[in-house]
Amino acid sequence: MTEVKIVADCAASAESAFQYVNDYRNLPHFLHGIESFTPVGDQIEGLGASFDGHIKLGPASLRSRVEVNRWEKDFAIGIRSIKGFEIDSTFLFHPKGDDLCTIDAIVDYRVPGGLAGRALGKTIEPFVKITVKHTTDNLIRQIAEFHRGGDRNSR
Repeated sequence: MTEVKIVADCAASAESAFQYVNDYRNLPHFLHGIESFTPVGDQIEGLGASFDGHIKLGPASLRSRVEVNRWEKDFAIGIRSIKGFEIDSTFLFHPKGDDLCTIDAIVDYRVPGGLAGRALGKTIEPFVKITVKHTTDNLIRQIAEFHRGGDRNSR
């Protein structure tokens, strides 16, 4: 597996950051390269909620079905793929005050074995780095705007 870890301070409470990331409708706004992210069934949050996702990383088009495997209100959201491209991702929200928190985002992904898998890994690696940078910038900015109330009325 390849691990990508982001640790960033955000001008928002841990509660606001959790609330923003927990709303699956926000994912396409902050996750760079995401083509779609849709619920599978009626459950849209909490343990067991499932989603179908499609992301473009350069020339690679990757699909996965993920399930929420960790959900601790205002602290942690974790997902793991149950079908398709293998991914395991966790967001942790650490309070530092009413208007400040630290967000840890840990993403592990695995490409298939063999020649095709190694080729895919080499193809997507530079795009993963770009995606992480853009996603971090987007996420921190959008959570801060949400916390200040700029996005609450649009839902």
